[in-house]
Amino acid sequence: MEQNSAWFMEQKQSKSVAIWLFLCSIMIVLMVGIGGFTRLSKAGLSITEWNPITGAFPPLNERDWLQEKSKYETTPEYKTFNYGMSMEEFRTLYLIEYVHRLFARLTGLIFILPFIYFTLKKRISKKVVIRLSIALSFGVLQAFTGWYMVKSGLVAKPHVSHYMLTLHLLLALVIFALLSYQFFNYQVRQKQTKLKISGSTVHYVGIILILIVVQIIFGAFVAGLNAGLIYNTFPLMGGHIIPKDLFFLQPTWLNIFENRATVQFIHRTLALLILVLTTVLTIKNASVKSVYVMLLSVIIQIILGVVTLLLHIPITIAISHQMFSFILFGSGLCFLCYLRKQN
Repeated sequence: MEQNSAWFMEQKQSKSVAIWLFLCSIMIVLMVGIGGFTRLSKAGLSITEWNPITGAFPPLNERDWLQEKSKYETTPEYKTFNYGMSMEEFRTLYLIEYVHRLFARLTGLIFILPFIYFTLKKRISKKVVIRLSIALSFGVLQAFTGWYMVKSGLVAKPHVSHYMLTLHLLLALVIFALLSYQFFNYQVRQKQTKLKISGSTVHYVGIILILIVVQIIFGAFVAGLNAGLIYNTFPLMGGHIIPKDLFFLQPTWLNIFENRATVQFIHRTLALLILVLTTVLTIKNASVKSVYVMLLSVIIQIILGVVTLLLHIPITIAISHQMFSFILFGSGLCFLCYLRKQN
């Protein structure tokens, strides 16, 4: 009787931790969407300072608003694109970026406060505490990276570095991966009758996940370089399977990172490769339900990407495409967790 009671209490505690991890994971996905909207609305450079504490409050009176606008008027973006903008236009941009930063602070609090509580109450094991402490460290690094990304667009050029944009997104993905995998670890149960799954299948899923990470990196390159504004046809690019302007930059390797045509071509090619590999994975593991979720996620993500391209980057679809990349990665993590539980 006492054993059953202890087991029930353990399950209840695990459930509360799992709900918290799920909430944090969802908030990261929402943060990615808000960040995408901030970038597409060109509001990311409207706040020219980073004040972690006092920055939690917006301008409270007309004097404060004038002060913030005067700071923005010294930036390259204002001088190049927004010279002479009205106060109302500035307020709109400012509040979009403000919401982005406020949601980041809220996400941090929702992670940190329960983490301290669960740790003190010993509701999570030492191993999980270490994993989540690593996630917290990446969260702090993410905050600093976000500011340096903004700072890169306040100095000489009126846009942020696409390398910093990619690092900012990649750190969010790392945090999402650490939290969501721990959530899946709580939720996915080991079956009494184990399935015969080879170790090569686990490695195969790992390869697909690595390709998805690389694909997300090139998706960030596409966004940062505005590479989605060229070759808005599919499947051909300018009437060719392989466009002619893939390697005009010197040295040649630079094209992979800074040539808009090359970046978009790699992004397209990786999408099709991931689709083929996931289809093969599904065929080989047809008896496992979670692999179908992964395959469906790949298909939905490709459709969102193609529609985004064909319609010349509509904000709603583009943001959905960016957010769903994390959901796709999460579906792969869930399947990987399932496989590891069976071995």
